[in-house]
Amino acid sequence: MLAPQTLLLLAANLAVAYTLENSATCGEGLQRICYGVSGGMSQDLNPEDVQYVADYLRYLSDQNEGAAKFWNMPKSIDCAEWGLPVPSGLTVLALAKHVDPRIDSSILYEDLAAAIDGGLDGPVRDQEKLVGCGKNGGQIGVQADLANSLYYTKEYNESKAKPEGIIIKLVHAPLT
Repeated sequence: MLAPQTLLLLAANLAVAYTLENSATCGEGLQRICYGVSGGMSQDLNPEDVQYVADYLRYLSDQNEGAAKFWNMPKSIDCAEWGLPVPSGLTVLALAKHVDPRIDSSILYEDLAAAIDGGLDGPVRDQEKLVGCGKNGGQIGVQADLANSLYYTKEYNESKAKPEGIIIKLVHAPLT
């Protein structure tokens, strides 16, 4: 029979090993990656469908009020990927990946859209955002527009969420 101290030490070591293993799976950076060019395989997306995804996310932002203007990463203990609520994206499946599950990540739909197309007035529209990957698809870290006052509301501050820790990925939608 093992002494209680030995059991506690073993349990602590297992917890540390589990935490280290899980944190390693989040190793994706926030830089833009165009699949088939700078990593991964080309996704053969229709560029019009890519723009539709950005437009629909922006529509969600425009149509909603308060907390509903935000995409909140569901709670998880790993670096899960979740489908964004974009109906009928045709060739595109838009995913959000939580790269730091230790924080509550919440970002405006408008900022998700801007990660795809640079925003309505975006000066870096094609060069630095996902629309610049064309039919290849890709991924990029979502940057919050911290000039937006919605990030400073009482409701957002009380949520303890942070506008960081999310990568958006555009991949080929499964055939139905």
